[in-house]
Amino acid sequence: MTLLGLLALASLASASPINDALKHQSRAESSIKWGPCPFNSSTLLPHECGTLTVPLDHSDPESTATLTLSLLRSRAVAKGGSKGSILFNFGGPGYPALKTLSASAVELHNRTGGQYDLVAGTGQTMPFSCFNTSAERAIAYLQYPSLPVNAYPNALVDNWANAEALNNVCATKNKNSPNGTLIGTAFVVRDMMNIVDALGEDGKLRFWGLSYGTVLGMTAAAMFPDRIDRLVLDGVVNVHNYYERFGIDADQLLSADGGWTALLQECIDAGTEKCALADVVATGEELATVLEDLAEDYKESPVAVGTTVLNGHRVKELYFIVAKYPDPKVVSVASVHIRSLLDKTNLTAVAAYYAGLSSGVAGSDDALSGIKCSDTIPRAKTLEEVRPEIEYAGRSSKFFGNDFQGLTLSCATWPWKAKEVYGGEFGGKTPKGVLFIGNTYDVATSMIAAHAMGDLFEGSAVLEQKGFGHTSLAQASKCSGQVVAKYFLDGTLPEKGKICDVDVSLF
Repeated sequence: MTLLGLLALASLASASPINDALKHQSRAESSIKWGPCPFNSSTLLPHECGTLTVPLDHSDPESTATLTLSLLRSRAVAKGGSKGSILFNFGGPGYPALKTLSASAVELHNRTGGQYDLVAGTGQTMPFSCFNTSAERAIAYLQYPSLPVNAYPNALVDNWANAEALNNVCATKNKNSPNGTLIGTAFVVRDMMNIVDALGEDGKLRFWGLSYGTVLGMTAAAMFPDRIDRLVLDGVVNVHNYYERFGIDADQLLSADGGWTALLQECIDAGTEKCALADVVATGEELATVLEDLAEDYKESPVAVGTTVLNGHRVKELYFIVAKYPDPKVVSVASVHIRSLLDKTNLTAVAAYYAGLSSGVAGSDDALSGIKCSDTIPRAKTLEEVRPEIEYAGRSSKFFGNDFQGLTLSCATWPWKAKEVYGGEFGGKTPKGVLFIGNTYDVATSMIAAHAMGDLFEGSAVLEQKGFGHTSLAQASKCSGQVVAKYFLDGTLPEKGKICDVDVSLF
């Protein structure tokens, strides 16, 4: 899968019917033993780590096989002790939970009122991988590349075959392992409820899910409606698209073009001292067109710089990363390199910058495709069955729609289905309502999905943060922090149509 794909997010499908009683019970059998963490913290706040043993196969009550969850907890910082715990999922699927919580603990305590313990976990003892090493994975991606579907006339046909070949590699690697059927979202939800029980509090789930974590939260609310306390779902994925269509969310790029154009307008308004592209043209829309033409130029005439090839796809990847992770220092530096691409100067520095962005992206497991594709309900035997989805995604974003199809093609012929995939209704009423959050200019998820999912849950609210980047954590907002803290502390949701400004500029 490409860098862009990695950075991006019907009926019950099961080998045998899930016992209905399991939908309303948790099977944790051990307490969490907290102690020092096996890595250095990147925050000044103390934290502690622990493990919890949970069932490996929640669909088989007779199975004795287990999974060890690794957990991290950051204790409440406000005076008066803890009101309980909030569980976090930072997306992906498979985004590194423990180190992310450790690094973000100060900000997350500020945004949740400081009166809760913050907890995140991952199933460390059962990583899902299609390869023995990261190097082997990187070689396979080169052998079976996932290119933009419009890279050349037969690119989509080649991508379809390459995706199926990679799936065959994965199936061979895991031919004697059941793991591909044991890592779906429904099982993750059950693991979360095991954590809730083992914490020994009130037995209720308080949860903040980001990106894919919003799917996890909505699935938890559907499977365990009587055990939900508070849910914050941030950077919202359309849960129906996630399960019932091939991509992570067929509508996930609906705000991408507007977000990218608005970012470029901010660049122009900031001036050349802060953004190296500010003097190219007069408006964000004009600059977006210039940069689209630039990517097309590098698509037609790639440039080799040392061992790095600067082509149209890599140029687009750089655009998307800037728009998804809009740290002011990153945006300003990236603008310099994009200007170098435009002027055909300092390309050695551009190549080095891109290599730094790409380092480590191959990762150590294949959790994203493993969880997402095992959850996906449809399968396809021919490319023609998938083509309408590919074409729809291409139309959804002029700038990025053709670059996101690797996962769609992979899921279409994925070798496994999760042993449990939730196939019931979503929505209804939770005791405190659900707080949905979306960014106005989020290029990876849209306010359209936030409102659509908010409409499913009675008594819920949608908060719009008028900012850039993916999820509300991409930019600081005192207003958004106050809304989230008030919801966690006393269950108060914002008024309809609430919009919060951010407190930082892009440049």
